[in-house]
Amino acid sequence: MGPIITLTTDFGLADGYQAVLEGVIAGINPEARVVPISHEIEPGDIPGAWYLLKTHYCYFPPGTIHVAIIDPGVGSRRRIIAVSTDRYQFIAPDNGLVSFISDDDIISIHTVTDRKYALADISPVFHGRDIMAPAAAYLSRGVDPSCLGRAVTKIVGLAGTLPKYGENSIAGRVVWIDRFGNIISSIRHDDLFDKAVVRVGETTIGPVRQTFSDVRRGELLAYIGSGGHLEIAVREGSAWEKFRSTDRERLEIEVARR
Repeated sequence: MGPIITLTTDFGLADGYQAVLEGVIAGINPEARVVPISHEIEPGDIPGAWYLLKTHYCYFPPGTIHVAIIDPGVGSRRRIIAVSTDRYQFIAPDNGLVSFISDDDIISIHTVTDRKYALADISPVFHGRDIMAPAAAYLSRGVDPSCLGRAVTKIVGLAGTLPKYGENSIAGRVVWIDRFGNIISSIRHDDLFDKAVVRVGETTIGPVRQTFSDVRRGELLAYIGSGGHLEIAVREGSAWEKFRSTDRERLEIEVARR
């Protein structure tokens, strides 16, 4: 069985954009297996894609190539990068999407610029098809990442989303809202105090619970989700329905020491 290439995009399924990625990959390496993590990221939602890739990539076997294409800066001077670790390779625009990768895990970072590993005609508005998908396919055939472009040392971070730490509180932002209406924050399990009270905006949720059955039907709760982040939910309901009148980017989640 061939190498796995995953795709995480904001292309949706209606326009065929995701399909041409698979077609390009198949044309370069027919043995590669393409697995979508999601094509349903909201357009331009870099924090959402960051969260999904961060919490999903490690469940794939070593050698998997992860491609993330949420690229509101397409055609600008932003870089496309190929990041190699001892288990995986990543290709993405350098806009914070892969900033979850630890410096200790990174073996190399290269820009993706050599047109030998791209399609012959490059559209200024579809680098996912013309540059990123081909680069991933060539990597899956064994091309060394150093062939793609020059080495660099830094990855752009995720601006404005990561938690802010105070002496007795942690403030985070919403990074993802799943199909159940659960609100997933940028606050990680390791960030939490032993005893804490969670608030969302002006609403006090209470202590961190273990699971949905710890509250009554219709009640809000805070808990650590399967991705290791603090989440807000309503048992058998949608937390987002309760808070969606507030702009997602402005909705603050706070954990205070009790």
